[in-house]
Parts: sequence; structure tokens; C-alpha cells
Amino acid sequence: MVPEELREANTVGWRCVMCGEHIDPLILEHRRRMQTPEGAKALREKAGKAELN
Repeated sequence: MVPEELREANTVGWRCVMCGEHIDPLILEHRRRMQTPEGAKALREKAGKAELN
């Protein structure tokens, strides 16, 4: 893993040099919430209400 600046999120994340996967604080928070059924349900409901720009 190497640090990588994510300009669109104005933060620093990590990129795997083997597979190219990106990890940032938002991805980690979503993964943490998905570990519980309540958190997964809340994320799905929020995604269903999202509007396109």
C-alpha cells in the first residue's frame, strides 16, 4: 500500500500496488457500517434516496 492524494475528496488514502484498490476514510467507514445488519440497511436506504446532479 502506498499513500495517494485523492484530490476530489481533498484527503489522503491508500492504493494497493498489486491490485490498484483504493482505500480512504469514507470507504473504511462504509465497510465498518456494513458489518452490522442495521448499518447495512441504513446505507441501502440512504443510497436509494440519492439524487443525481
